[in-house]
Amino acid sequence: MVQLDIEKDDAYFHRTFKRVMIGFVVLGFFYLAISNFVVLSTTPAYMRDWRGVTCIALTAITFLLYAIPTLVDRHSWPPPLYYALSMWIGMYLAVLLLTCIDRSFVWDFYLVFGLSFGLFSSRRLFLMVFLIVITIFAFEGLLSWPFSSMALFNMVTQSMTLFSITGFSVLFQNLVSERFERNRILQDLSNANARLEEAHSRLERSVEQEQELAILRERTRLAREMHDTLGHALVLIAVKLEAAQRLRERDPERCAQELESTKEIARESMAGLRASIADLRSPILEREHIHQALERSIRELKQRAGLQVSYSLQTDITCLPELLEETLWKVSQEALANIEKHAQARHVKLSICQQEKQLIMRIEDDGIGLSAAYYHYGEDGSLSCLSPAGHYGLRGMLERVENAGGRLTLRSAPNQGTTVELKLPLVEL
Repeated sequence: MVQLDIEKDDAYFHRTFKRVMIGFVVLGFFYLAISNFVVLSTTPAYMRDWRGVTCIALTAITFLLYAIPTLVDRHSWPPPLYYALSMWIGMYLAVLLLTCIDRSFVWDFYLVFGLSFGLFSSRRLFLMVFLIVITIFAFEGLLSWPFSSMALFNMVTQSMTLFSITGFSVLFQNLVSERFERNRILQDLSNANARLEEAHSRLERSVEQEQELAILRERTRLAREMHDTLGHALVLIAVKLEAAQRLRERDPERCAQELESTKEIARESMAGLRASIADLRSPILEREHIHQALERSIRELKQRAGLQVSYSLQTDITCLPELLEETLWKVSQEALANIEKHAQARHVKLSICQQEKQLIMRIEDDGIGLSAAYYHYGEDGSLSCLSPAGHYGLRGMLERVENAGGRLTLRSAPNQGTTVELKLPLVEL
């Protein structure tokens, strides 16, 4: 709306200004024609020699040099200095030659005076007016020494008139410039407002997309957490129930122990589910240090699956951040659960150590290996996990490690086992 008003206002101003300029050109034409007619009619001898033709030609040139800068539309004002000087000097010389032929043409310098307003501003305008005034005074004979009181009076009155008009012209130029500057500022404000509205609209769309992305991330997190808690727990419960079923008749006491252990796993799973939903730490890590939790988990794996497990835990690594402990625990449990369920391995090796500013955990087995269809490395060396639908194990491990600022590496070959290695940054131990 503001831009439309500015365009209408500019169009009206240019139409009005154009009409005024056309009016000045018409007045200038009649002024030059009449002055030329008066001079030639009062001096018939000019028409019988070169002076008559020269006066007519110089008058035509003067009119063209006056009309062209006045009527031609320009994108900026004032015009370039070379253009303004060439037009002004050309018209000044034409009128000067006319005045040299006949001093009656001296009043044509007032057209040069009027043209100066369209070509120059401020100090340059006053300089050009000063040159015109000196020229007029010279042809009027007012600069002869000694000055008479009448000559001095004429110079003062003409100077006051011409320079007063020049001062009002400069004031008008400043008003017009301020008007265009105001419209430019309004135009910039209108454009800025339009850009602000567009940015606001993009921000609203971005907020909506961010909300949708947050929902998807939360769904992924919940799926991963439920897989890490309920998934592992249900696998253990199924294994222990099968073991209890086999031991029910042969070893009732051992069967009772397996059932009791199963109940404990079920209770821990419920606590883990609540912790996952509330985004809390694993309940096991709330009760004991990561070293004790891993050692207990490894002992249970050895008893339950009959695997030969060796582990090396650097004991001087203490006071780890909660995020690193949580990552170590969840990734180790996922890796050990996959070994127990899928790897068909006999030996497992787990180690945790510190190297420079990194905490490194490595889990190796001698099983059947991991299918290459489940993971691949990009050209930049980045790991991507392609977990089958409904299975979030590998992808969950990768996301946890990356969320902690670390790097996960998988190495595997058919019948040569699998190595899972993660490196986590240590800011301060």
